Amino acid sequence: MIVALSIVIPAYNEADRLPGTLAALERWGRTWGGGQVEVIVVDDGSEDQTASLAKRWASELADGEMRAVVVCAPHRGKASAVARGMARADGAVRMFMDADLAVPLGHVGELLAALNDGVDVAIGSRELAGSSRSREPAYRHVLGRGFNRLVRWIAVAGYADTQCGFKAFTGRAADQIFDRIRLYPVDGQVLAHSRVTAFDVELLAIAEEVGLVVREIPVRWRHVERSKVRPVLDALLMLGDALHVRWNRWRGAYARPRQDTNH
Repeated sequence: MIVALSIVIPAYNEADRLPGTLAALERWGRTWGGGQVEVIVVDDGSEDQTASLAKRWASELADGEMRAVVVCAPHRGKASAVARGMARADGAVRMFMDADLAVPLGHVGELLAALNDGVDVAIGSRELAGSSRSREPAYRHVLGRGFNRLVRWIAVAGYADTQCGFKAFTGRAADQIFDRIRLYPVDGQVLAHSRVTAFDVELLAIAEEVGLVVREIPVRWRHVERSKVRPVLDALLMLGDALHVRWNRWRGAYARPRQDTNH
């Protein structure tokens, strides 16, 4: 059966939240009616039961309209986990979403409708008319808005929200973008701890470089606190990523797939 939609879920120590998300995905998949759904859970070197829980859920799937794959990899961070999942995906449309289900699954149809309307990439946005954010600490919102303004000046312009972890691509667009990533590829550095990155900025920059059409879609988003919050350090690391993207654009690093270069 041809896969209509691949959903990549990067997961690092998500044993508490992942089962609820997978159960919600299974319920959604049974009623979607758009073809076979492939769920790819990429376990990013978790130290808890994330991988075993995902494998058990995948083995118990009985619905022919949904299949699941669990990919286990060393801990390289969310960005590399997403790239690994996209490399494994077979869907005509491929998207990624967070393991905490911060954006309701009802918005999946809105991203897909945008792709059906002719755009190459559809991204969830928490800052458009019709969007909403809940439970987010004020300081995180301020930092996020400040970072987005810097991103629009440094790396990519025109996006109200680059960082929402809810993005969909046509298969062709996914191949073009993820074959060109430089910051956090699937074979990147193994990490000793979690890290917040601005890999979404690189995805959008590559989309612009190869001439893809991107559309933002308003979504309802619920903040889920992470166990370790380092607002200042994380903001500096993300700013460094944005500067690196600008440098890569200036030197033409995204002009061809990464495996065809010496970088």
